[in-house]
Amino acid sequence: MPTPIRIEIEGLVLPGEFNDTAAGRAMAAALPIACDWSRWGEEYYGTTRPRFGDYPGETTEVLAVGDLAYHAPSGWFCLFFGPTPASRGSEPRAAAPVQKVGRVAGDVAALRALGPRVKAVVRACGPE
Repeated sequence: MPTPIRIEIEGLVLPGEFNDTAAGRAMAAALPIACDWSRWGEEYYGTTRPRFGDYPGETTEVLAVGDLAYHAPSGWFCLFFGPTPASRGSEPRAAAPVQKVGRVAGDVAALRALGPRVKAVVRACGPE
């Protein structure tokens, strides 16, 4: 069953969920998660506290706006909100294969106004 979450980033709060996958469950079990993110096109990526390991699961490079992903070799946790320099058109595209671990909703387009480096916190979110 997916785990409801919210991401707090520079005053913006995005509701979402972690998927019911090995990586998604590991992240849900570790909440809250602190993120130090850098921007690459319309993607934020970077390290987390705590750090995560390698988990079985499918990987992809093509994502959707609002997807959360994890890149095990680097330990990067990513939030996609539009095209990246690797995109072929308007789809969000990762630089390397990533596992989809969840999604966020809300005003994802507001992320475009944020800077090149941000701090975010992923928290558990109970039913409204």
